[in-house]
Amino acid sequence: MAKKITILVLVVCFSIAVFAGKTPSQKQISPFPSSFLPGMTDEEYKKELEKWSFQRRQQRLKRDEEYMKLLAREAWKRLLRINERQWKLIEPKYEKVAALGRETWVLATGSSGWNKQIFHWTRRSEGTGFTRAKAPDEMTEGEKIVEELIDLLEDENSKKEEIRRKIDALQQARDRAREALPKARRELAAVLTSPRQEAIFLLMGRID
Repeated sequence: MAKKITILVLVVCFSIAVFAGKTPSQKQISPFPSSFLPGMTDEEYKKELEKWSFQRRQQRLKRDEEYMKLLAREAWKRLLRINERQWKLIEPKYEKVAALGRETWVLATGSSGWNKQIFHWTRRSEGTGFTRAKAPDEMTEGEKIVEELIDLLEDENSKKEEIRRKIDALQQARDRAREALPKARRELAAVLTSPRQEAIFLLMGRID
């Protein structure tokens, strides 16, 4: 028993000595220990850690997004009183109407810093703490134009003509969505099979 206690004490002492000999950067609990990235400077290590954190956050947001879509799908089926087969006929028509509706007023949001003196545009390609960043191939025409217009506004060397052309492009993208919306609504209405379904989508503004 005494031998076991002696060994335990030695292990504890050795552990304390090891931790005491580490630098502050090595003591940090990190998913990217410096031992995995030999030769990296502190700045390079910081960038890798930020990149890893961003990727992890995007993965979490994507899982949350998929889960919320699943919940929404089940809620729609209950509301419309339909089964999965029927919802598969309605869903693409509904999604098209919803997407065109968003495109008719596609815009950018922004926020100020704590001192209310610095304004920051919120880019869809960067996401936020609550929304996932969109890849270029996931973005709509309007969303891409919005980000291009933000680039021009943040560039002190942008010319008035460049900004005007991008304004026109955004307005045209919105107009195209408005023109396509009535047809998409008719296509949605055509797959509905009961007055209840028609009433629900009419109240929500998805059909005329």
